[in-house]
Amino acid sequence: MNCREFQHQISLLFYEELPEAEKPGLENHLQACDVCRHVFEEEKGLHSVLAEDAASWDLPSDLLVESRRELGNELDQIERKRSWWRVPAFSVVFTPMRLLESAALVAMGLALGVYVSNQQQIATVVQNPSEPPSIVSSLPANGSVSNLRIVSANPATGQVELAGEIVQPLRMQGTMGDDAVRQLLVSALGESTNSGSRLRAVEVLAQQPNSEVVKSALIQALMHDENTGVRLRAMQGLKQFAGEADVQAAFMNSLNNDMDAGIRVEAIEALTRNGRDTSLVKQLEPFTRDDNSYVKMKALQFVGTKP
Repeated sequence: MNCREFQHQISLLFYEELPEAEKPGLENHLQACDVCRHVFEEEKGLHSVLAEDAASWDLPSDLLVESRRELGNELDQIERKRSWWRVPAFSVVFTPMRLLESAALVAMGLALGVYVSNQQQIATVVQNPSEPPSIVSSLPANGSVSNLRIVSANPATGQVELAGEIVQPLRMQGTMGDDAVRQLLVSALGESTNSGSRLRAVEVLAQQPNSEVVKSALIQALMHDENTGVRLRAMQGLKQFAGEADVQAAFMNSLNNDMDAGIRVEAIEALTRNGRDTSLVKQLEPFTRDDNSYVKMKALQFVGTKP
């Protein structure tokens, strides 16, 4: 027997439920084991306190008999279960180890309950086709899926998990003063893979570039869009802001780096339109030797102008 079983016998001993045949073994163990002897002394002290107050209690005469009968029934059930599942030793006084063991069993029971509940809910979703499908697991009638990928697949059960993005058609009307319309146009200009969509978006935005969001979008299109028509239309929309530092920087970038001659011509015309500026003269001086004759002529005119 181990200490836990001997501590169980200690509880039975104080409640006069320990068989006489088991008492000698318990006594021998208490003489050799300090831990169990400590448990014995604790329970002995508790029962001494209870015994002092027992005289003042007015208890029914048959309570002890009934309690012993119920205790015996509980102990019999515990003994029958121990052959396949270990439960904490029964005791009216719980030691810290017994409390920990009981808490572990409660936690296991709760976890098992949550798991079973979740499995039942999943089974309901899978096995009950009459319920309306959720947006996560169904595709809208007018939608499509992009970036579809297989997350997992189980050949044994036929279960497949997919992930992707649902794309639905959008149609709306509004004015450039509407934030939603303006934001959609800016998004189309910056994110669309269709050059026709980007060109149409920049044409609309360039008509009313009256916000910082639109101006920034036109600058980004001028500097980075791969379509010449988009860059040219963005520049035309920005010409009214040619005196502003960020727009001037974008025009200088086009003049220095754009491979299209038409874009470079538009850039130097926009830069030289608003009068002579000392810092701009220094920036345009290298273009007086430009390979493009028109750019070279405009630079010479601007740089050679006397203040």
